[in-house]
Amino acid sequence: MPPEPSHPPRLRRALPLLLAASLILGLAWLASSQWQSTSSRAALERLRTDAERVHHLDTLLLQLLDAESSVRGYLLSRDPAYLGRYRDGHARVVETLGALRADDWHGEAQRARLAELAARIDGKLAALARGVEQGQGGQGANPGAEAPADGPGKQAMDDIRRIADALRGAALAEIDQSLETSLARFGSVHRLNLVLGAGVLALLLALLVALYRQSLLREQLAGMLHSENERLHAEVEQRTTELSSLATYLTDTREREQARLARELHDELGALMTAAKLDAGWIARKLPAAVMEPLRERFDRLLDTLNQGIAIKRKVVNDLRPPLLADLGLVEALRSLADSAAIGDHDGRLDLDLPEQAPELPADTALALFRIAQEALTNVRRHARATRATLAMRVEPGAIVLRIADDGVGFDPARLGRARHGLAGIAHRVQMLSGRLRVDSAPGRGTVIEARIPRPA
Repeated sequence: MPPEPSHPPRLRRALPLLLAASLILGLAWLASSQWQSTSSRAALERLRTDAERVHHLDTLLLQLLDAESSVRGYLLSRDPAYLGRYRDGHARVVETLGALRADDWHGEAQRARLAELAARIDGKLAALARGVEQGQGGQGANPGAEAPADGPGKQAMDDIRRIADALRGAALAEIDQSLETSLARFGSVHRLNLVLGAGVLALLLALLVALYRQSLLREQLAGMLHSENERLHAEVEQRTTELSSLATYLTDTREREQARLARELHDELGALMTAAKLDAGWIARKLPAAVMEPLRERFDRLLDTLNQGIAIKRKVVNDLRPPLLADLGLVEALRSLADSAAIGDHDGRLDLDLPEQAPELPADTALALFRIAQEALTNVRRHARATRATLAMRVEPGAIVLRIADDGVGFDPARLGRARHGLAGIAHRVQMLSGRLRVDSAPGRGTVIEARIPRPA
């Protein structure tokens, strides 16, 4: 048995844990990155809002100063161009103030300052509007006169500037606080991402190491399995060779034993039975007729029994070692298999398709071909229940093909049991001659057995 690789169960248990831990850390990393992205987007949105507020406040002061300058210019010069600039500036001041009012200011103090700023600006715009009306009615400063730069108008602008600066400072403070909070949060998230990233990388590295070790184990197992398969294959081949050699030895031994029995039956038993027959005939001839007459029936029965015994001996000898094979060759020996016209108990017919003369073959090859045909026809008589069978042999360049076919019940070769020793013997004889055996059969379709044996050069 091949040695088992070290720690495969522990490695199999560690892989799912590493995968699960890597997945959890990866999801945490993604969640942290998503939270950082969302927080950064919200912080940027707050910064943009605060920056817009600062911009609106600065723009509002500039627009208000521009409107005031336009009114002063109009009052001093009565130039209608200043009046147009004032009206444009007035509209822009109203628009910018509306944008500031639309913002979501944090805290009651800022909303109160914004309300105060709006009231001051509304008062300033009303004062400028009254100045324009007075100028259009012929009142106010004369053309070329210098407009006063102090008084209630200057105080109103100072108040507006003071409130705007307070709101601007609050917005800038919020910007600074948002930046500090965002930077601190970014630092924390950055450190968390570094930890999670390092954990994911460590787990991935451990997973790669585990996969690499698993790959090595698989290669080791594959190598051991390959070695074990080669060992088993070599062992099977060795056992097959040994069994084939044993079967060949047993077949040769059986043939030699059958040949010995055939010789002894022919030489010993045959001689005894022939001598007994001759002696019985001599006695029958020598006895007087008066003595022989009462014994005639018994002598005739004795001679018939001796003739039957000699015929049975001849049949047994032919089955053990067909003399026709050695005397007349393979073709005549195959013809002798058709002496009985019946195929089993069904009065079937055996047709022969044999050449006039077979090529010269070694004795072992001729005997094996005869035994193949003999065993196949025995199977037909015992199992096929056929009405017709054919024994054919043809000589091809480099091969002799022996074919036995019947129209019997057939069988399934794939489900052939071990009890079919006849086919196993045929297959072994074909293998001994380095030939090929083909068995074509199916239930209800008859059987064809074809053995292709190479011809010796």
